[in-house]
Amino acid sequence: MNQLNRKEFKKLCGQIRRSPKYFIWKNKVLQRDKPKIKFPNVHHKKSFTQILIENNVQSLDDAKKCKELWDLDNGITISRGEHRVITLLERIKYASPGFLGILGEYIRGK
Repeated sequence: MNQLNRKEFKKLCGQIRRSPKYFIWKNKVLQRDKPKIKFPNVHHKKSFTQILIENNVQSLDDAKKCKELWDLDNGITISRGEHRVITLLERIKYASPGFLGILGEYIRGK
């Protein structure tokens, strides 16, 4: 099957995230976790993009059939701010060892 270009892939991601099945998955994770935070958000522990690529998801129908995408054990409830940080960190593909060291020290509070 043909690979989607970046624009098509981004459009597909939006379609999946706006689908009723995604809304149901998200609500099930929230119900399971019973978050006590003000603005909870649901995040895939394994990258949403990685799941789509590894399972060769090319369409909304492919996504609906992808069991890994809808696995509740792969969902976690985090705050909106935490979700933003994780999403940004996932986009760093080629971080230098120096940057990762500084980031680690910052997280450990040194």
